[in-house]
Formats: sequence, structure tokens, C-alpha cells
Amino acid sequence: MEKMFINRLTLIGLKKNYSVTFKRGLNYISGPTSTGKSTIAELINYALGSEKHKDYIEVRQSCTDVELEIEIGSKIYKIIRPLFDFDRPVKLFHYKEDEQQFSKDFDLLPVESPANESSLSRFLLNELGFFDIKVVNQTFSFRDIYKFCYLKQTEIDSEDLMKEKNWGPSIKRKPTFEILFNIFDSLLSELKAKIKEQTELIADLEKRKQGVSEFLKNLKLLDLDNYLEKKKEFENRISEKKTALYKLKSDAKQNDVLPGGELEDSIFERRSDIEKYSKEISEHTQYVEKLFLLRNQYQSELGKIEFLLEGSVSLNRYDFEICPSCLNELYPHETGCELCGNNLRSLSEVEQKVYKSESTRLKLRFKKLSTFIDEQNEQIRKLQQKRNEAEIKLHDDEDTLNHLRMEYISPYLEEIEKLNLELGESRNQLKDLDRTLKVIQEFNAMLAKLDTENSLLEKLKKRAKEIEANDIDKDTIVDRVSEVYEGVLKEFDFPKLSNAYIGIKDYLPYVRGRKYDNIGSLGSVTMLTMAYYLSVLIVGIEDQNNHPGLLIIDTPRKNLGADPNQDEEQFKDEIIYNSIIRYFIQLDLDKGDQMQLIIINNGYPEFLSEKHVVAKFDGNGSKGIPYGLIDDLNEI
Repeated sequence: MEKMFINRLTLIGLKKNYSVTFKRGLNYISGPTSTGKSTIAELINYALGSEKHKDYIEVRQSCTDVELEIEIGSKIYKIIRPLFDFDRPVKLFHYKEDEQQFSKDFDLLPVESPANESSLSRFLLNELGFFDIKVVNQTFSFRDIYKFCYLKQTEIDSEDLMKEKNWGPSIKRKPTFEILFNIFDSLLSELKAKIKEQTELIADLEKRKQGVSEFLKNLKLLDLDNYLEKKKEFENRISEKKTALYKLKSDAKQNDVLPGGELEDSIFERRSDIEKYSKEISEHTQYVEKLFLLRNQYQSELGKIEFLLEGSVSLNRYDFEICPSCLNELYPHETGCELCGNNLRSLSEVEQKVYKSESTRLKLRFKKLSTFIDEQNEQIRKLQQKRNEAEIKLHDDEDTLNHLRMEYISPYLEEIEKLNLELGESRNQLKDLDRTLKVIQEFNAMLAKLDTENSLLEKLKKRAKEIEANDIDKDTIVDRVSEVYEGVLKEFDFPKLSNAYIGIKDYLPYVRGRKYDNIGSLGSVTMLTMAYYLSVLIVGIEDQNNHPGLLIIDTPRKNLGADPNQDEEQFKDEIIYNSIIRYFIQLDLDKGDQMQLIIINNGYPEFLSEKHVVAKFDGNGSKGIPYGLIDDLNEI
């Protein structure tokens, strides 16, 4: 199972960017209230697919997008998501090792359910090694896993851990715990079904590749490197001819022998404008094409949901003699579905509610995306209008210049016309080459998809083997997590520690023989919740278990330390807080290469080494360190 680490968070600003760089092991973020510490954690969460973020005034005034660089296994990616525009898709860039930089091209991934194969959640799940899993009749999501990776400030002392008391939001909590530790009953059977499906997909892609390859081979269009070299050659040739033409015209002007010098300058500017507009139109058009694909995916998902809600009922009213999909003869089934023979059942009220809610959400996204596409098309129309106006003015200037020079004999004129003809010919050759390159690039995109799908198949097979080799049962896993959980609490110096374990039925933390929410102290809830998350992390990165290896804890000091408002005297001791920080440091020493622990807090003890502090703010900018995450707030 692959691990995921945060490399860098960057807010793309209007005047400058604001970044925090992370490392493996312990990462500490320190500063007083309202300096942007929790904003860092929330925007990591947002970039990884949460529905929205808070309305931070300073961020709204200064920034447009959030950029997150992540590492999954041996691959590096960059995710860019617009701020304050929650329905827009994210841009995903792949890091190219051979070029030591991110690709300029990107994929558009919608932020929605992994039922959409092009979604951000599906991409992250596939890269981590979770493949198309169903839990309680719902699609397993990256957001389900991430709940075990991010302990929010508002939840660290909550007596409703992961909303376990609310049936709806917590319905996937227990299956997710089981998936993390390979004890989810149907995991292996679902993987084998996915392997079969993936094998058929690759076979289809191979057939398409062979057909297109033969076609391109006959046209001698397979050598991309050769064409790239030719393109560079044409571009250099055009640049040289432009330089020679400019020098020749300059010489003619200086010798005062060529009329229409100002018109020449105007023509040159208009041609430059036309090239600029054409480039912008091309870039906008490619972006809109990707948006159209995304909108088609929304439409397809809506169709599937509508069929689930209505279509299946309608189909069951008919008797079929042939399959409506492949048109082959159907053999009658004694019972069940007319088509496949499986038992017929109606959707439960809960399932209908879930599907109707998803349908409403998709319709809203479809409508907003359609509006955004219309806006982008309007921008293209305006650019085309500007280009048309520039072309009309160019033709007028060229006609005027030709009229001025019609009967004028110049020693430069013949050479200038020759260079113009050569320049026009080279530009046409470059356009033809660009069209050829587009065909080759589309073929290479097909090859890249085939490589991706083959890689996914290998991961599926490897994952299935790991699960088949895993003979650990649920009791053993829960005992191991309980052992680590109790050990963490000992390191925390938890008062009156006894009988600490994880419940075998609910997978929730207990201490002193009582459930975490029945201790009577928010200080104890803070410690128990942290110990629970840490124990799941530590056991989750052992052997073949499936924790991503990332844990963000916001405000571990909450309800602990020297606070006069503390509700229980035994949790006021500063020793407890210091013990927690020492444990984080020890965890970095023991497992820093296998995990990433990000701690956010107001201040830190003197014994914490500065090497662990990745961001520090002072709230006023007068101590030689930034005011906050937005470090030029006073200049805005």
C-alpha cells in the first residue's frame, strides 16, 4: 500500500505567493490566534477534496487559488484548486522526473464522489491502492480515509468522535477502520472483480492502439522526436527571417528610399496581435473542451442515477427475448431479473434518499459548470472578434501599402517581397506540422492511458496477493491497536490510567473501563482522541496495513496545561502537555521515515528543536518572523 505525504502548500496570491514546505516525520506549526495556522490544515484538506473552506478575509483579499504538492509512493503531483469557488474542478499536474519539473499540461478532475471515474477522489484512491470498493451500498471515498488523517481543532475534544453518534455521517466509519487493517470482509472479492474488469479494459485499449498505430505508421507519423526537431527548425527559420526582414526594412527607412514605413510598423504590430489572439483562443478552446468532457460525465452520472431510481422499475415490466445491449438471444430465468437472473429488489428509503441527494447535487454542478462554459465561450467569442478586427485592419494597411509601392521601384523591394514570401511559406509549413503533431500527441495520450491502466492492473494484482497472504483476524488487529493505544496514553502521562483498549464491536477508545465520552473531562477527551488517531496511524503503517501515513493534529494543547478554566485539576499539569510533545519527538525518531505528523499549536516547549518547526508566526511581525500565513497583511 502506497503512502501519501505533503511536500508543499502554496496560496497563489495577487501580489505574491505564500508557501509552507513540509518534510517526513514531525512538522510543527506555531503562532498565536488568528495568524493562519489552522488555515494551513484546512486548505490542505480543501485541496484534497473537502466540499468547502471557511471565508477567511485575509485569504480572500490576497489569494486566488491553493496549490498542493503531494507525494504518493514514488510519484509527485501538484493539485491546484480555486479558492471561494467550490464547484470548479481541480487541475492535476504530473511531475516529470526526466525533466525535473511539473508538466505544463494538466487533467481536470471534478471534486465529487469516486463513482465518477474522473474525480479527484477516485484518482487519490487508485494511487493509494484502494480500488472501487463498496461499503454499505455506497462508493468508498478518499474522504472516508482522510477522516483518520486530520484531527480538527473543533473535533479534538468532541464527545462525538467522527460523528459516531449520528448514524448517517458515521455509516462508513467502521468499514473504513476495517479497510485500513485488511479485515473488511468483501475487500478481496471486490478486488478480483475489479481485476477482471481492468483486464478487459486493457484488451480493448490494446486493440485500439494497434489500429491507430498501423494507420500512423502508414503515414510515417510515429516519430515524435523527429517532428519536434522539425518544429524547432521551422521556428528558428521564421525567427531568422523576421530578423532579416526587420533589418532590411530598417535599412530602407534610414536611407529614405522606401515609402510607407509607418504602415510597415503597423502591419508588424497587427500580425503580432493576431498571433497573440490566436494563441489565447487555442488555449481557451482546449480548456473548454476539457470542461465539456467533464459536463458529459455529469450528464452520464445523472442518467445512471435516474435509471436506478426509475429505469429499473420500468424495465421489469417487459419480457425480453434479446439483450437490449448486445442483441444476443436471452435464455429464460426461472426467477429474478429477466436479464441476469439475480434477485429483484427495490431500493430502500435510505438508498433512494442518498441517490436523490446525489442527483440534486449533480444537477446543481451541471448547471454551474454549464454557466461557466458559457462564460468561457463568451471570452473566446470576444477574442475572435478582436482577431477579426485586427485582420481587417491588417488587410487595409496591406492594401494601402501595396498602393503606395505599386509604381515605386526600390533596390530593397524585391528582397523584401522575397523574404515575405519565404516567411509566409515557413509559417504555413509550421501550421501543417502543428496539425501533424496534434495527431501524434493524441496517439501518445492513448499510449499513456494504456500505461496507466496497466500500472493500475499490476497494483490490483499486488493488492489482492497481499490480502490473500494476510491471515490476521479482527481480534488480533484490535488487540494490537489497543496495545499501542494504551502505550501512547502511558507516554502522555494520562492520569489514573487503567483498562485502556479499543472496543471490538464499535472500534472506539475506552479507558478506566469506560467509553471515551463518559470520563467527565474535556482534557481527557483531548488526550484519548489523540491517542486513538495516533494508534490507528502507527498500526496502520505496519506490515501490509493501509493507512496513508499522514496525520494532522490541530491544537493538541486544547484543555491541557496551565489553564485556570480547566474543568478537572489533574489535567492542568504542564507536565502532561510536555509529555505529549516529547512523544511526538520520539515518534519522529522511531517512524519519521514512514509517516508524516503535522502539529499545529500556539507555541511550543523550549526542548522542541527548531528543525521540526516548519512555520512560525508572531502575530505582529516585529520579532523578525512573519506576522502570519499572509505575511504582508499590513500592505494590503
